[in-house]
Amino acid sequence: MPPNTETQTQTFSVRNGLTQDEIRERVKSGDALFIFEDKIYKVNRFMNKHPGGELAIRHVLGKDVTDEIRSMHPPRVYERMIKHYCIGDYIRDPKLDPTATTTAAAKATRHHDDAMQIGWQGSMSVEAFDAKIDELYAKHADDQETDRKDQKDLTILEIRQAYRRLEQEFIDRGLFKCNHWRYAKECCRYVTFIYLSLWLALRGYDTWHFLLSAVFMGCFWHQLVFTAHDAGHNEITGRVEIDHLIGVMIANFIGGLSIGWWKKNHNVHHIVTNHPEHDPDIQHMPFFAITTRFFNNIYSTYYNRVLEFDAPARFFLKYQHHLYYLVLSFGRFNLHRLSFLYLFLDKEVRNRKLELTGIAVFFVWFSYLLSYLPSWSMVFAYIMISYIVTSPLHVQITLSHFGMSTADLGPDESFPAKQLRTTMDVDCPEWFDWFHGGLQYQAVHHLFPRLPRHNLRQCVPLVRKFCKETGLHYYMYNFSTGNGVVLGALKSVADQVHLMNDVAKYNAGVWSGDKLQQETTH
Repeated sequence: MPPNTETQTQTFSVRNGLTQDEIRERVKSGDALFIFEDKIYKVNRFMNKHPGGELAIRHVLGKDVTDEIRSMHPPRVYERMIKHYCIGDYIRDPKLDPTATTTAAAKATRHHDDAMQIGWQGSMSVEAFDAKIDELYAKHADDQETDRKDQKDLTILEIRQAYRRLEQEFIDRGLFKCNHWRYAKECCRYVTFIYLSLWLALRGYDTWHFLLSAVFMGCFWHQLVFTAHDAGHNEITGRVEIDHLIGVMIANFIGGLSIGWWKKNHNVHHIVTNHPEHDPDIQHMPFFAITTRFFNNIYSTYYNRVLEFDAPARFFLKYQHHLYYLVLSFGRFNLHRLSFLYLFLDKEVRNRKLELTGIAVFFVWFSYLLSYLPSWSMVFAYIMISYIVTSPLHVQITLSHFGMSTADLGPDESFPAKQLRTTMDVDCPEWFDWFHGGLQYQAVHHLFPRLPRHNLRQCVPLVRKFCKETGLHYYMYNFSTGNGVVLGALKSVADQVHLMNDVAKYNAGVWSGDKLQQETTH
C-alpha cells in the first residue's frame, strides 16, 4: 500500500506509460508496481517500511488497487505523499469502457430483501441440529451461486463510480468523523468492569467472589479490544504514531497481546479476505477448514509454511461443527502464542522493545493479581474463566467470514464486490451494539475500514442502497441464523472428510479381500 511517512523520490520513470501486461512482466522481474487512479507507482524502497506491513503490499503488486488504497488510507496519503512514487501513466485496456452498461443489477437485486431466519422445530437432537444447519447453509450457498452468475457481467468501473459516490455521501454526512464522546461513555464501562474485578479479587473471601471477579475481568478484556481495533485502524486520532501508542497501551500492557501482530495480520486480511492461501484469519488448521481446498496441503503465504491435512486435521475436521464453540473458547490463549511468535521471530516488528515491555508488564500485574487467590485450583479456574469469557469476540470475528465465499475471482473483481462476497453482517437491536462493539457490521467495515465503528449502523441503509444500485448482494443475518450458516459451512467440509474416510476404508477392505482371496487360491 502507499506510504505515509517517506518522501524520497523515485529516479525511474516510464515515458509513454505501461499496459497491464507490461506491468505484470515488470513485477515478475522484480519491480514493485501497482496502479492507483490510472497512474503507476513503484515502491521497492518503501515496502519494508510500510506501517501496514510489507506483505500487504506484495499482495497487490501488478494490480489496480485504487479502491483498496482510498478505503484504507487517509486522504493526505493518496493526495500528497503517494505522488513521490509515481513513475508514469497506466494505459487502460479499451475493453474496460466506463460507459458500458449491464443488466446484472436488475437480476441480482432480487435477493436483497430475502430474510432467512433460523427456526428450530421438534427435538433438539444432534440429528435435528445437523439437519437445520444443513438447510440454512444450503439456502445460503444457493444464494451465493446465483449471485456469482448474476454478477459476472458487472464492470469494475461502474461499481467504482457508485462506490465513490457512496464514499462522498459518507463524507457529506460526517460519518468519517470520530465522536470521541462515545469513547468517554465506553471508558465508563471499562472502568466499571475492571473496578468490580479488582475489588472482588482483592477484597473477596468466598469462592463466588473470585469467580465473579474472573467474569468481570473477561468482560473488561472483551470490551477493551474494540478500542484497540480502532487504534490499529488509526480511527481514534487519525495520527499513526498516537493511535499506535494507544494500541500498544491497550493490547500489550493491559491485554498481553501484540498490537503489531494484529495490525500485520489484519491488514493482510482486509486485502485478501477469505483467500485460503493468503488470509490468516481463515487459516486454522488442524482445527477448522472452511473449504475443501485445505485438503490439498496448501501453502500459507502469511505463515510461510504448508498447512498440512494430516491425521490430527482429519480427526478435528470431522467434528469441527460440533467443536466450533469449544475450540474458540481457547482463542485468547492462541493470541498469546501468535503475539510471541511475531515479536520474537518476525523481522518487521515496529517498536519491538516497547511491545515486549508491554506484554511483560501485563504478566507482572496479572500474576500479582492471581497471587491474592487462595489456592492453585482457584488460580487455574480464574485464568480459564476470564479467558473463556472473551470467546464471544472470536465467534463474532469468524461469524462474518467462515460461511462466506473463498473463491478467487481474479483481478477483474472490484474491491467492493469482493468484500461483500466474502463478508456478512450480523443484525441485532441497537441497544445491544455495545456487546458487539458496533463491529457486527463487518461488511460495512470492510468496505470502509477507516469508518469509526460507532457510525457503522448509520451506514447500513446507504450500503443497502449502494448494493441495489450496483447489483451486489449485501448479506445480513441475525445472530442465530448467522451461527447456523457458519456451522453449516463447517459441516459441509466435515461431511467431505467423513466421505474420504469411508472411501479409504472401503478401498482398504477391497484390497484386504483381494489379498485374502489370492492367498486362498495359492
